[in-house]
Amino acid sequence: MDVMNPNVTQAHPRMARRTGPFAPLIAALLLAALVASGCGSPAAAQGPEATEEAGPIIVEPIGTAEVEPLITSTPTPTATNTPEPSTTPTVSAPTLVPPTLVPSQLTPTPSTPYEQSGLINAQESQTLRVGTYYNAYPFAWLNETGEIDGYEADIMRAIEIELGISVQWVQVTRQNDITMLLNGDVDVLIGTQVHSRDRDNLLDYTHPYYLNEERMVVRADSPYSDLASMAGVPVAVEIGTRSERVLRQWMEQTGISMDIRTYMSQNAALDALATGEVEGMVGPLDSLRRAGRQQMRLIDQVVAYEPYAIAMRRFDVNLRNVLDRSLQRLKASGRLDEIFDQWFPSDDMNFDALVPVYGSLYEDERVLADFNADMPYPASSIMDRIQSGQPIRVAGIMQEGEEAPAGVRITNALNKAMVEEMARRWGAQIEYVPNSAQNAVDLVANGEADLAVGVSPRWDGADRVEYSLPYIQHGNRLMVPANSEIEGFSDMRGTGWWIGFFADSAGDEDRILQLAEMFNVKNNVSTFAIQREDEAVYTMVVEDNIKAIFGDSLRLLALAREADPDSVKILDTPYGDVLPITLALPRNDADFRALVDFTLQDMAQDGTYQRLWSETFALGDPLTILPWPQVNPDSHVSDAAMG
Repeated sequence: MDVMNPNVTQAHPRMARRTGPFAPLIAALLLAALVASGCGSPAAAQGPEATEEAGPIIVEPIGTAEVEPLITSTPTPTATNTPEPSTTPTVSAPTLVPPTLVPSQLTPTPSTPYEQSGLINAQESQTLRVGTYYNAYPFAWLNETGEIDGYEADIMRAIEIELGISVQWVQVTRQNDITMLLNGDVDVLIGTQVHSRDRDNLLDYTHPYYLNEERMVVRADSPYSDLASMAGVPVAVEIGTRSERVLRQWMEQTGISMDIRTYMSQNAALDALATGEVEGMVGPLDSLRRAGRQQMRLIDQVVAYEPYAIAMRRFDVNLRNVLDRSLQRLKASGRLDEIFDQWFPSDDMNFDALVPVYGSLYEDERVLADFNADMPYPASSIMDRIQSGQPIRVAGIMQEGEEAPAGVRITNALNKAMVEEMARRWGAQIEYVPNSAQNAVDLVANGEADLAVGVSPRWDGADRVEYSLPYIQHGNRLMVPANSEIEGFSDMRGTGWWIGFFADSAGDEDRILQLAEMFNVKNNVSTFAIQREDEAVYTMVVEDNIKAIFGDSLRLLALAREADPDSVKILDTPYGDVLPITLALPRNDADFRALVDFTLQDMAQDGTYQRLWSETFALGDPLTILPWPQVNPDSHVSDAAMG
């Protein structure tokens, strides 16, 4: 049996484990279409009896290739001059990546009349009402003992423990789930809820905790190597399922037609492929793994990504923050890995790409009752500024020739290139906010800037601004002389191990001592405070006063690049969480946040993000920015209808 890994757009860390923005639909029309959707048969993943066939797993885990995670640090941008803004319209992206719609084509979503967060019920009754399907094995289904079971059910139970509340399960269907959520009959939805662009007009979503894929399977000896080469050939799908809908959506988006043939079950569709009745079969990756068919292989291209997340009503930022914080704690503690391994012991999932961990995660000691339960609608969206021709006010870009910390110096070119490319795609202009080095987030929170670059998200700021998808990462590492043989703290045997830390980085000295104790070398290690970062490498390499430097990876990378790059090396092991760097946006401006995230995804899909990374940064590998599907696989709304 030939086995091929999924085609992931960017290089990414361990997979052991993010065209245009949202469609310009009138909210009422979209709601009607969504409520009417989802009547397909879910038989392909309804329970153990539907998938228990003998034979080896059909495919390998998602992205098993291991790549060293990039870790970088939080820039602290400074003052800037205002360059001539770019107003060039967006260029067309490759066929499979529709371009981001410019703001003139968009209609900002009107505020919905909800005054209270879905938190209010949980705070008053200590119960969260969770709507789920009862037949979505192995994610959420009603088992033989009458209990809700599955991977997503266990995630919700872990959140239940983390928040100290109870979960009340409510059965929903694909025909009434969104209606029940919007009517307030449930507080959230879980169970193979796909975060898609079209539903961002009605719903909000947590971080995704599972990435499914719709994939094309062919016989092992098939001549077909990509989806485009299968134009006109017969392809099987299970009738009425997500697989049928996403394949039709893919054909509509690309203009490539296949001869779709429908079958009553996944097994029947795979039988048709095995006997040569069809040349390919499209199905969900998790279900194909369980099917256990031999002499078949995957086309090394994804028909559609399906990121599963918890859904709630749009603008419910307070409930989203509560649930995102819980998911981040499950990820940081390793509990999310444990739950995944219980349900998918032979598979991998890249939780680093799915669940970013914000700073001050455990310093945020708020309990559920401490969170506000209002719905803080923005007075206006930044979309209004763009559409009226006003410039986007950007904070955090360093002015040429200005003194700035190393982390800012090394990321400034990438930050500037990224935000200018985004504005170009929107047909917008940029106005750089001067003297915004130390208070970029404050300027956004106070309404004096529309966007801040190079922001490391923190939970003590999550009630003031929104954070985009990550585009850089950072974390603590060790830098040593190039000729050093140590690979980490565990190699610091004997005495005389002086470890330098930057005096302006709070807590680093304590972290060094804690790590030394953890690796049983506490008696061997002493600390040395570095007062001037521009002297750090000289102090270690020339004066030999210290044996290693501990600090944020991006800061170390900048110092290594600006010194003799052959004189030092940065060790691979990160110490502590790998943290994201994002853009900061006005709080709960759902329209602008969607535009920014969609554009980041589009830039990754068409290769622009990777090109800018290579041209302006060129350190490590770009992050994996996974695309959300344009149309929900449970929706019958077509791309043509969406404009």
